[in-house]
Amino acid sequence: MFLRCFEMDQHSSFHLTNLYYPFANLDDWEMANFLLQSKLSMVKINTYLSLKMVHPSQQSCPCNALIIFSELLPTRPCWNYRIVNTPYPMKSPAILYFHDPLDCIEALFNHLYYADHMIYTPFCVFTSAEKVVREFSEWMSGDIAWQMHIGHYGAQCTYTDFILSNLPAGATLCGIVLLSDKTHITNMCGGKVAHPLLISLANIKMAVWNKASSHAFLFNALIPVIKFIHPLPRTCSVLGVHLFHKCLDIILQPLKLAVQVGWMMSDPVGGLGHCFMPLAVYIVNTPEACMLACVHGKMSPVTMASHKHFSNAFHHECHTGTKTLSQPSQIQCDPNDVERYFILCKQFRLSGIARLFW
Repeated sequence: MFLRCFEMDQHSSFHLTNLYYPFANLDDWEMANFLLQSKLSMVKINTYLSLKMVHPSQQSCPCNALIIFSELLPTRPCWNYRIVNTPYPMKSPAILYFHDPLDCIEALFNHLYYADHMIYTPFCVFTSAEKVVREFSEWMSGDIAWQMHIGHYGAQCTYTDFILSNLPAGATLCGIVLLSDKTHITNMCGGKVAHPLLISLANIKMAVWNKASSHAFLFNALIPVIKFIHPLPRTCSVLGVHLFHKCLDIILQPLKLAVQVGWMMSDPVGGLGHCFMPLAVYIVNTPEACMLACVHGKMSPVTMASHKHFSNAFHHECHTGTKTLSQPSQIQCDPNDVERYFILCKQFRLSGIARLFW
């Protein structure tokens, strides 16, 4: 994909004679790359370029020209923004900044650096030929990826499971990894808080994926945290979770379509693949896990246990997505009536969110 974009660039005709166009040669490109990524101001860059030790071809190129030349290079995924409207009053507008997640996944999938560190086919590893003990290392070595690959699901499978269990021949599984954590953006200027959302591919080998220097996570979105105007702090918290799910639904809408019909992407060597992108992992801390699972109070996001039973040896029933989605249908109340809906959700240990992003 990278080479294809490079060849389809508007300046591709100049690349036939000069691979580093719009720069004169490799030396000019390395100099410009260093200066533009440094923390030097434009005045200091121009002062440096005016030195006699600098090559004459670089002296004639001021900082403004370097910026213009760099903007002619193939671009990264562009930022989008959207004002998220809610029927409830807020102290400030909720502005969502985000990349198209498909652009981010494509940038990772066809990156040359990950060409030798990508797994495209699910596999099983056993410690012996008798296949008694199985080893789990990568996501592709797990049961979920293997079941999607061989098309085996139980009778209680969801619609998405059914789609993934009937993948077309030659399809490629691309597991999506999401990561978010509530973060203070500014401490001295208004105390702005947001949820940065990072995205990655579970197909990347774990030894590379876990290294921060590999840059395997891309900044996908900045989900706003807005203060709502309501006399009850409890209701304001519920409205904040509503906004969080609504923003995630907007951001991940392209991936929801890609998991049903697939998305054509090329790998670093030019091979074209029909890729399906299920959500493999969502890395969060406990408060955000409760927000995503839509559980109430001090409940476990993965089991039906409350905080009073966390130290018990008894294995509680799993809190599955199917159970969470089936419970709101038993609540006879308008979800827009947030206060009453929240009270009725308490008996099911839910947080009062009617429209979940998943």
